[in-house]
Amino acid sequence: MVSYIIPTLWKSPNIFKLIKSFESIINSDAQLIIINNNVDGNDYQPQDRRITVLKMRENEFINPSWQLGVDYSLNNKVCIVNDDIIFDVKRFHEFVIEKDAKAICFTAWNRVDKDLDVWELVEIENGNARPAGGGQLMLVNKENWPTLPYEMKLWHGDDVIYYYNTLVKKIKFNYIKGMAITGDQSVTVTSDSIPKKMSGTFTQDTLEYYKKMHTLGLSCSTVFPMELKMAWKYGDIVKKLEFEKKLDRIINK
Repeated sequence: MVSYIIPTLWKSPNIFKLIKSFESIINSDAQLIIINNNVDGNDYQPQDRRITVLKMRENEFINPSWQLGVDYSLNNKVCIVNDDIIFDVKRFHEFVIEKDAKAICFTAWNRVDKDLDVWELVEIENGNARPAGGGQLMLVNKENWPTLPYEMKLWHGDDVIYYYNTLVKKIKFNYIKGMAITGDQSVTVTSDSIPKKMSGTFTQDTLEYYKKMHTLGLSCSTVFPMELKMAWKYGDIVKKLEFEKKLDRIINK
């Protein structure tokens, strides 16, 4: 059975379409956990007993919200969902249970206007390259969920989940060919709700990502700031040491 986890600031009306689609699921053990990160706003009260809303005292951001949802989940599969996408939750639910899918994520192949009559589970061959936007919809077996660092707030959570499954657990991800995922893309992330310190290319999240991958025994790459790239190119020892010290502090603290 599947537990769905949706962190939200209620920036997109599409979340209500997701809720309605979830409510059409017949199985009584299905679960939807909504992490309400809007401190001052929406106090949505579900009518479906299978839906739990966790109201936060402050914005916990994406990765801690996913982790909280997993901690509250009751089923053997967990599925993180962006609050701004639209898909047929009922059909998805029935499909992944029938196929006993172990790992599924969004890919560009899902950006189609409407569902096809036939859905097909297609293996993603490259376990070393998470599909762009994969974290918009990502399902794994709960036993294969890696604990996400609390200080890694906004970025790289889907990277850790993907690579933990493909490189540590040796479980390949799949996408569902013929399944349409429409709506918006990352409305919350691109809004003014994100602090400036989290919006850069080299943030605390980057360092936490390196630390987590280091503890998993994995190498990783990510986007480096231009100043560090220039330091490498032109041999700026001072700047290179500055970033190396940042990384060393968080890995070894």
